[in-house]
Amino acid sequence: MKMYLVAVTVLVFVSAPNATEAQGNLVVNGGFDFNAAGWIITNVLGSGYESTKGNPPGDVALDSLSPSLSTDPTASQTITSLTPGTTYVVSGDYRNITDRGGGSPTDFSFGVSIDGVLLFEAAQQTPNNWRNFNFLYTATASSALLSLSAQINGTGVSYAIDNIAMDVPEPSSLWLMGVGGIASAMFFRNRRTACQHTKHHCSCTQVHGEPPAAP
Repeated sequence: MKMYLVAVTVLVFVSAPNATEAQGNLVVNGGFDFNAAGWIITNVLGSGYESTKGNPPGDVALDSLSPSLSTDPTASQTITSLTPGTTYVVSGDYRNITDRGGGSPTDFSFGVSIDGVLLFEAAQQTPNNWRNFNFLYTATASSALLSLSAQINGTGVSYAIDNIAMDVPEPSSLWLMGVGGIASAMFFRNRRTACQHTKHHCSCTQVHGEPPAAP
């Protein structure tokens, strides 16, 4: 039964990005192909833009040499043309770069928020390959501030980001995500933990609104 529930959840996260591509991305320059125009980038080394790195090349490195609780490296953009009450899929790619020190390596060090509400978190992972995040967001106004931050929670782990998108999913994908949410809830209830910590790293992510991982 547990294997079946995990399979459903994986199906949801694979299907959602494919379905949203046809709807149109509301994020301006989410691929960072030539620059970081359209974004406000703060507390980073230089401009944060990297032309030779990315997935494919062209990304933003959220990295500060002196991380602190009040100066998280952040890339943000105000998303407009939202329809209140409409559900969107927010997605993107991220990878951890280096640990500048501070906090535990198993702490959540990367986060995605909308209007200051944290909706996705991740800890550094080994190997530090590109990984995808996606979650549902229901608009409450015609615009919203999307922010991606590294070195959060007092940690020093920096991240690169690429391919940021916000789309309206196909109805079939919403149904799949709903089924996946139910399956995830049942799985978490049975297992009582979503993380597998080791001595060296944590392969852990959390979408807020799901049952939280047990400590």
